[in-house]
Amino acid sequence: MRISTSQGWVAGSVTRQTLKDSTEAMIRRALLSGQMKPGEIYSANALASQLGISNSPAREAMMSLVDKGLLELVRNRGFRVVELTPQDKLEVYDLRMLIEVEAVRRAAQLDLDAETIQQLRALAEQTVEFSTHHDVSEYLEVDQSFHSSLVGLVGNRRWLDIVNTLRDQSRVNGFYAYLAEDNGLPTTADEHVAIAEAVISGDAERAAELMARHLDYAKP
Repeated sequence: MRISTSQGWVAGSVTRQTLKDSTEAMIRRALLSGQMKPGEIYSANALASQLGISNSPAREAMMSLVDKGLLELVRNRGFRVVELTPQDKLEVYDLRMLIEVEAVRRAAQLDLDAETIQQLRALAEQTVEFSTHHDVSEYLEVDQSFHSSLVGLVGNRRWLDIVNTLRDQSRVNGFYAYLAEDNGLPTTADEHVAIAEAVISGDAERAAELMARHLDYAKP
């Protein structure tokens, strides 16, 4: 597998302190962008060699992505990129509707301080800014930060971990590449702003309604 520097895959970005995490982040990005193809098998050893790192952090990173449902371990061969079926995608969507919408409803019931409000608005505006770049991979990263911040307000780490995993599963194989067409990115970004304002104003039902409508783009 060749690492595309256009997708942020550069060995210099892998620091010693966060070797496994940095490697995992690079592989995850390649999976979400579709650079790593569904059904294909990739070797941890080959990846480690290309990055100039030892085999252990590369394999650990790929095993972590197995746990998150983005890769499958193929014994004695390597790691296969998961290819979600329509039923898989529907199951992920249904779960997101159940728990991500409820998280936003609860977030809107909180008494947010000024700093949190400022950060939430800044993240929403950042997605608007990135939506004009037409780079889906870059946009999805700031999109993830916004959604994680919303769910994180609830203060339940396991809830946040589950939502992040489901969001990654819904985006694997470059599934959202179509958002770069027909004004898709600016539309979803504007929805972020509306959701943020509903949460900030304390309108829990409005926030939940907007999030449910926002997730329509993820419905298979």
